Amino acid sequence: MKNKAVKTIAALFLSGVLALGTAPKISAEALNSENCYIYVAFDGVSLRKGPGTEYDKIGTIKGTGKLTYIDEKLDKNYIPWYKVRFKNGKEGWITSNYSRRYMKKSALPEIEETEKFVSDGTAYGNIYEQISESAEEYNAIGVQVSVIRGSDGKAFDFAYGWADYGSREMTVNSKMRSASLSKVATAICAVKMEEQGLIDLDKNIKKYWKIDIPTKISTKTLLTHTSTLYNLNSKSSVEETAKQLESSGSFNKKKTPGKSSSFEYNNFASSVAATTLELASGFPLEEYANENLFSLLDGDLSYFPGNIKNTNNLITHYDYDHSVELLPETAKKMVFTGNIGDHPGNYIGGLTGSSSDIAKVFSMLANDGVFGDNRILSEKSVEVLEKKYFTAKEHGGKFKQCLALRYYKKLYGTEGLYYHTGNAYGIVSFASYDPVTRNTVVVMTSGAKQSRDKRGIYKICGEITRAVYKNIDELQ
Repeated sequence: MKNKAVKTIAALFLSGVLALGTAPKISAEALNSENCYIYVAFDGVSLRKGPGTEYDKIGTIKGTGKLTYIDEKLDKNYIPWYKVRFKNGKEGWITSNYSRRYMKKSALPEIEETEKFVSDGTAYGNIYEQISESAEEYNAIGVQVSVIRGSDGKAFDFAYGWADYGSREMTVNSKMRSASLSKVATAICAVKMEEQGLIDLDKNIKKYWKIDIPTKISTKTLLTHTSTLYNLNSKSSVEETAKQLESSGSFNKKKTPGKSSSFEYNNFASSVAATTLELASGFPLEEYANENLFSLLDGDLSYFPGNIKNTNNLITHYDYDHSVELLPETAKKMVFTGNIGDHPGNYIGGLTGSSSDIAKVFSMLANDGVFGDNRILSEKSVEVLEKKYFTAKEHGGKFKQCLALRYYKKLYGTEGLYYHTGNAYGIVSFASYDPVTRNTVVVMTSGAKQSRDKRGIYKICGEITRAVYKNIDELQ
């Protein structure tokens, strides 16, 4: 009980006020034309009659700038769209992919700055001090960190800052989207299906789609980002995606699937892989993952924010410039429909939970497929996930590309780490595990600057992760 009390006191102290100055106190009622405006961030953004690309285009916005905010709705892919008004009174809808929603300065609350945290020399204190320093340096709204020590299986959780700026503190139970960490969960489902004889990851996917595809691609090349597919916009039905796959124009003919020279990080290809898993197994991936992964981890995870057990723990997602990316009220509307091929983007970026929930997924891999009393994957399946196919480069960093994981040698004082990064809706995340010590560390941040280090890893996550691995053995 003593250790738990120390951890709780520290968490409450560090969940103090961050003097960020540019982030609003948010509620659904506060998001109105009196308090908000929309900033169009790109030239040539389409203006449409309704919230989605299926609505007629009624104009093109020239240049960038501010527009009056009226309303927000989700399209069929769960992408927020904003209804805006021009000075001449004309109204229409634009996608949040190319715009930001801001609170006006007059609507911002006054927030007092708190005293900087200084470590007391303990492992807990050292980690919290780094969390505090990194949050301040990279202007983060909130931070969650979770650790599972491989030597004894003990878990340690940290929380800092705000779930809703100025009104609700980040806690260890707060829930957020994990962005591309979702791809690791989907890859786990892939190798589990192969283990069960439901799919062959090396087979041409036309076997499962039952269509003619002009380029021979497999689920494995889709997951390793070597399919040669262009990074197209994901559709919300099997039929629409099938048309994309049948088109020779969807592929880069100058490259060969499976080759390291064809590596290009590709969200569309990952979403095709997710739908392929559904077609091969006959199960929506959300249902399959619940039965074969999430329910065995004793956590609260879902690919759809609206389907986690306690949606009251959902946070507000802020982008690096502290615009409002995603409100809890909006996230609650992102629910599982039960149909194969619906919302494939959720299977590559929608996985929602706390950092401790995500840590259990990666700890299972660190322990060769076992979590607690449950063997979730065979050792062979974990080997498939950890196989290093080739050396890849991205954002200035070199790493070994695995099925969905990456591997970096001599990282943060370890012999090497398997890891993945995430970045979407303002969430910047980094999850890793050491295959030698079986230590697992997950860092998730909201509203942080998205600068990267020489390895291509987000600096805020890397700095915190380094401090954790340095102090993990001394945590009490």
